[in-house]
Amino acid sequence: MTEFNIGDTVQVITGPLKHSVGTVVYLYEETGKYLVRTGVGAQDYYAPDEIELFNP
Repeated sequence: MTEFNIGDTVQVITGPLKHSVGTVVYLYEETGKYLVRTGVGAQDYYAPDEIELFNP
């Protein structure tokens, strides 16, 4: 069971991009990390405890 779905809008809660908002675009099942796109050409993998659903 995954915590987030492709297309979910999430907020980064740790690291240098803390408070950035992005979209989940991929789940790398081998590591359990989500690829989150935060801007044009800006994306990174995050563990489920490093992101949360965005609530404006």
